[in-house]
Order: sequence, then C-alpha cells, then structure tokens
Amino acid sequence: MTSPNAIMIRGWSYRHPLALAQYKTAAMLVSGACLILLCFLDFITGYEFGFFIFYFIPVAFASWYGGKREGLAMALLCGICWYVADRLTHHPYSRPYFIYWETFMRLLSFITTSLTLSRIRDLVLNEERLAAELLAAYEELKQLRRLSS
Repeated sequence: MTSPNAIMIRGWSYRHPLALAQYKTAAMLVSGACLILLCFLDFITGYEFGFFIFYFIPVAFASWYGGKREGLAMALLCGICWYVADRLTHHPYSRPYFIYWETFMRLLSFITTSLTLSRIRDLVLNEERLAAELLAAYEELKQLRRLSS
C-alpha cells in the first residue's frame, strides 16, 4: 500500500521526502526549539541587538517541512515571541502604540514568508509528481510498442 504522496513506477514507490506526514511533528519540534532559543537570545541581548531576521528560520523550516498550516502557526508564534521579547527588554518607543505597529509588520512578514514557502513547496511536489507520472506513461508506451512490434 502506498501513501497519497506516492506514485508507483514499475513496482517502485516514488515518494518525495518532504511530503511524508511523519516529518511534520519533527519539523514543528525542531522549529519550536529554534524559536525558544531565538526568543531567549533576543531577550538576553536586549532590544539594541536585532534578532528579527533570525525569526524567519523556524518559519521557513515549519513551512517547508510541515506545510501551510504548520508554517502559519509558526509565523504566529514567532510574532508573539518577538512581541514578548521586545516588551520584556523595555524597548523605548516614542509613542506607546508603535510596538503594536512593529509587531504587526513583523507578523505580516512572517506570514508572507510562510505562505510563499509553502506554495513553492506545493509547486515542487506537484511538479515532481507530474514528472513521475509522465515517466510512468512513457514506460508504459515503450512496453506497448514492444508488444505491437
């Protein structure tokens, strides 16, 4: 029995490793651990040392290996963690509502990254599935030509 992400070609099951469902939990655990480490480092280094760019790592990992839903969940968690770390370091803003604007813009960046990577992942998996189906059809055509000659 093959998984929904598998394609049979001459008795050989083709499955892309990124499409296997058992990796979703591991991807989320690795992403979560990375996020906890980043949040801690962001907090202990203070607001003057920007860690914003590093928050894309767990978002990208969760989106690529987990999928769209997992990536969006990680994007939301990254936005929350960035807000908490910024709040706990007492980052001074000229207006009190600027922290919410900063958080919204970062969250929007994380969500955009997550949606983009998960879409690219889906396109890559679909292209590989189509290539495997084309190869299977070609092999079947070769067999039919041999039988007819």
